[in-house]
Amino acid sequence: MIGLVLSMIRARPGQALTAFVLAMFAMAAAVSAPVYVTTADRAVVASEVEAAPVSELVVQARRDTKAGDRAFEDLVPKVFTFPGFTTVFSAEINAYVNGTAPGVEAVAPRFVYRDDSCAHVRFLEGRCFISQSEIILSKPTVDQLKLKVGGTLEVAAGAYDPEGREWMPIGAFTTMTVVGAYEPLDRTEQYWADFDYFDERPTDRLVTAPILAGRLSLESIERPNERQALDVVIDHDAITGDSLAAVNAAVESGRAQLVGLSGAPTVKADLPDLLKRIERNRSLVAQVVPVAAVPLVLLCWFVLFVAVASATAERRLELGLLSLRGATLPRRWWLAAGESIVPVLFGGAAGFLLGHYLVRLAAWLLLSTSGDVPLSAGANRWALVALGGALLAAGLAQRAELAKKTIDLLRNVPSRMSRWGAPVFEVAVVVLAVVAVLQLREGDGGLTGFAIFGPSLVVIAFGLLAARGVLPLAERNGRRALRRGRIGPTLAAYAMARRPGSQRILALFVVAIALACFAATAATASDDNRDTRIRVEQGADRIITLEQAGRTELLGKVRAIDPAGDFAMATMILPPPDDSGVPPMLAVDSQRLARVALWDDKHFTAAEAAAAMRPDVPRESVILDNKDVTLDITVDKLYDAFRVRFIVVVVPLDGSAVGEVDFGAPQLGRHTYVKNLPMCVNKCRLAALQIRQPEGRGFDATITLHGMAQRGETITDFGNPDEWRVPESPGPRLIVPTLSSAGGGLRMDVSNYKGADVAFRLLPTDVPVPMPVVMARTAGIDDHMSGFDQTRVVVQVAGEVAQVPRMGVHGGLVDLEYMDRLSSGGGDTLHPQIWLNDRAPADILDRIHAQGLVVVSDQRIAPLRAALDEQGPAVALRFHELAAGLAVLLAGGALWLVTALDRQRRGGELRALRAQGVARRDASANGYLALVGTAAVIGPFAALASWLLVREHLPVFTDDPGTFPVPIWPSPLPVAAAWVASVLTLTGVALLAGARLRAATRQR
Repeated sequence: MIGLVLSMIRARPGQALTAFVLAMFAMAAAVSAPVYVTTADRAVVASEVEAAPVSELVVQARRDTKAGDRAFEDLVPKVFTFPGFTTVFSAEINAYVNGTAPGVEAVAPRFVYRDDSCAHVRFLEGRCFISQSEIILSKPTVDQLKLKVGGTLEVAAGAYDPEGREWMPIGAFTTMTVVGAYEPLDRTEQYWADFDYFDERPTDRLVTAPILAGRLSLESIERPNERQALDVVIDHDAITGDSLAAVNAAVESGRAQLVGLSGAPTVKADLPDLLKRIERNRSLVAQVVPVAAVPLVLLCWFVLFVAVASATAERRLELGLLSLRGATLPRRWWLAAGESIVPVLFGGAAGFLLGHYLVRLAAWLLLSTSGDVPLSAGANRWALVALGGALLAAGLAQRAELAKKTIDLLRNVPSRMSRWGAPVFEVAVVVLAVVAVLQLREGDGGLTGFAIFGPSLVVIAFGLLAARGVLPLAERNGRRALRRGRIGPTLAAYAMARRPGSQRILALFVVAIALACFAATAATASDDNRDTRIRVEQGADRIITLEQAGRTELLGKVRAIDPAGDFAMATMILPPPDDSGVPPMLAVDSQRLARVALWDDKHFTAAEAAAAMRPDVPRESVILDNKDVTLDITVDKLYDAFRVRFIVVVVPLDGSAVGEVDFGAPQLGRHTYVKNLPMCVNKCRLAALQIRQPEGRGFDATITLHGMAQRGETITDFGNPDEWRVPESPGPRLIVPTLSSAGGGLRMDVSNYKGADVAFRLLPTDVPVPMPVVMARTAGIDDHMSGFDQTRVVVQVAGEVAQVPRMGVHGGLVDLEYMDRLSSGGGDTLHPQIWLNDRAPADILDRIHAQGLVVVSDQRIAPLRAALDEQGPAVALRFHELAAGLAVLLAGGALWLVTALDRQRRGGELRALRAQGVARRDASANGYLALVGTAAVIGPFAALASWLLVREHLPVFTDDPGTFPVPIWPSPLPVAAAWVASVLTLTGVALLAGARLRAATRQR
C-alpha cells in the first residue's frame, strides 16, 4: 500500500508539491504565534530594561556611622552574589580644602572613596591615585584652585554653619597631593547611582565635583563620622524573561540582610516597579497575539481542508473504480488520504522549521531587539495541535467522497453543496460567534477565555455567510446571462454557484482580506493613539527643563533667544492651590503657542486658544528704572492707621527678586513722596502701590493719587480709572478700596473696615479681568484660581478642548505674562521649561547657556514615542500584520492548488466546448476574478464588525492612563493600502490561474 501511495505521488508530482508547500506554509503560520510570543517577550524585557531609570537598576543602601565602623563594608562581599550583580561600596565625608595659591577661596567638596572609581573617569591630566596621600580632582576644581598636577592641598573634615551659610573646618588638616585631573565618562551611568556627585548648580560648597581618593586616604582624615553606601548595579543582561523571579528573590534576600545591620541602614530598591512593568508587558503580549493567532490557525486548517477536499474530488473516478473492484473502506481511505497526507506530514515538518526562521526574519524587521529562539521554544505544543487539526481537516475533507455510492463516484460529476451538513456547520459557527461576542461585551475579563475567539469567529462567520449568500445571486446571474446568450459569464456564474470549491475559496478570501484589514485597522488605530498620547503628554517636539528661574527672567530670556517667536516658548506650572477644586494650570507664553505647541483639537485651534487667552487690556505695564520716583498723593483720611507705610512693589525685568520700596508714612494733606528704586538697574515693572500696616492690621483710609513721575516726566496722572484696579475680594472678610475719579486724580477709599482684613492696594490694569483660561472639558474649574503668589485670581473659561498639551484632561492653560503681571511677590516657579518645535536651531543649548539658564534635562519626543512602540501591546500588534500577510499567502496558495486540480478535470470539458464552436475566452471563463471581487467587497465589512467588537478591549499601553480611548476610525490610508495589497495579491493569483486554464484549451 505504501508503494502504491508513493507511485500515486510520483504520478502527480505537481499536486503533491503544491500540497507540501501549502502544508509547510500552514504549519509555519501555526507555529509562528508561540515563536513570536517568545521573541516578543525577549524584546519587551530588553526594551523595558534599556529604558528603565537608574534607580530601578540599582539597589541603594545608605548608612551614617561612626568613623572606623566596617560592619557594613565587610558584609558587601556576602550579599547580592547573583550573576550580573555588581556591588559598589562607597564612603564619604564633607571636606574643607584650603588652597595653597594666593587669593584662592577655600572650598568644601565631598571627599569620596568609591570602588573602582578610576575606571569610570577620564584623566585629562595626571593619573589615578595609588598611595594614601594622593587624591584626584575634577578639571574645573583644579583650575579654580589654581593648582597643577603634583601640587598639594590641606584637607580637613568640614561642617556647615547654617547661620553663617558657610562651611567650616573641623579637626586637623592633612596634606594631600593632587595626582590627576578628571572628568566623568558618563555622569548618568548606573555606577554613580543617585549621589549627584557632578551637580553643576551653584552651592555654598563652591565646587561642583567631589574629591576622589582611596579608602586609606579617607581614613587618614580626622573625622567623627562618615556616610557609607552600597550600590548594587544590576546588569541589563541579568534581567531576562526566565530570570525575573530569581532576580527579584536575590534582591529581596540582600535587602533583608542589610536591613538587619546595626545603625538602621536605609535600603531602597525600585526594581520591583521594573519587574511589574515587565510582567504587565509580557501578559499583554500573551493576550494580544492570540487574537491574530487563533484565526490564523483556523485558516490553516481550512486551507488544508479545501486543498484535500479538492484533491479528493478530482480522484472520484479512481475511488469509484477501487470501490467497484471490491476494495475495503480502510484501503480506499488510505489510498485516498495517502496522496494528500504524506505531503502534508512532510510539509508540516518543514513548516515547523520555516516558522521559526520566518519569525526571526520578522523580528529583525519589526522589533528593535530580539534574540535567537530555540527551535523547541514554546512551539511544540502548538505544532502538535496544528498537525492534529490538519490531519483531522484532511480526514473530514475526504469523508464526503468516501461516503458516496460507487455509481455516484463513477459518474465523475462534481458534488453540489451539502443540503444539511454545510448549513449546520455555518449555524454552529454563527452561534459560537454570538456566544463569544456576548462574553466579551458583558464580561469584565476582556480578551480572555472563550472571548478570545470572538474576533476570529466573527470574521469566519462573515466569510461563510457571504459564501452562502452569493449562491443564489450567482445562480440568478448565470440564468440571466444564459438568456442573453453570453456563454462566458454563464459558465463563470454556474461554476461559482454549483461547485463546492468555489464557495470555500470565497469564504477563504473573505477571511484573508478581513484579517488584513483588521490588522491594519488595529495597528493604525493603536499607532494613532500612541501619537495622540505622546503629543499630549509631551506638549512639544522638545522640552528643555531648567533650574529655578524667575518668571520675568524666563520670559525675557526665551524671547531673547527667539525674538521672532518661531521656535521657542516659555512655560511653567502654577503653584498648587490650597483649594483642591482648582485643577493644575500651565502658564505659557501664549503668543507663541500656535507655532510651538503640539495641538490636536480641530474644533478649537491653538491660534484661537492663544487669542482667547491674550485679549487686549486697557493699558500696558508701567516700566520704571532705578532713578527717583515721585508720587503726588493727597491723604484725606486715616483711621486706626498708626504705623502705615506707602509701599511701591516692583518686579525687576532681569528676573531678580521682587522689590518693595518704602516711600514713608502717609501724611494728611497733599504731599510728594520721593524714593529711588535700586533694584531697577535693568528696569522694573510696577506691580502695585499699597498702604500697609505691620501685622496686617486693618484701617480706614481715603487718598487721592494725582501723579507719578520719574526723570521729570509724568508716567501717569491717574486720570483714567479704567487703567487701574484693586485686588479681587473673596468676601466680607477682606476689604478692598473703592475707586473713583476725583480732582483730576484717582481716589481710593476704605471705610468701616470693622475688624476685617484690608488690602489697600492699587494695581495697573495691564491684565484682563477676569483672567481667561483654556481648559480641558473634563477638568472643571470654578470662578477662581491661585496666582504665582497664591493670591486669588478670578477666571473665565475662554475655551475648552479635549486634551490640553502637557496637562491632558486634568488641567488648563493661562497666559504666562498676564499671570506674572498679576503677581506682586515671589519670583521662582515650578518646573520652568522651554518648549521647542522642530525648527529649533542645532545650537539651541548653547544659546540657552549664553542667557545664563541652567539646563536640567533635554527631552525629545522621538525617543519617548519610540519607547511606546516597544511596549508589549505595540510589539504584539506587529504579529497581526505578520499573520495577515501569511493569511493572504495561504488563501492565494489554496486558490492555486484548487485551480491546478480544476484545470486537470476541466481540460476535457473546455476542449469539448471549443469543438462545439465556443470561443476560447468564453470556454475558459472561470469566475476566479469574481470570487476576488466579491471578497474584496465583503472582507472590509467583516473586519469592521470584528474591529468594533474588540476595539474597546484591545490594550494599547502597558500603563494605560484611561484617558486615551482607541479611536473608532483610524487613519484610512494604511487600511486602504492593506486592502489594496491583499486584493492585488489574490487578483494576481486569479489571473495566473485563469491563464493556465485558458492554456488548457489549446492542448490536444
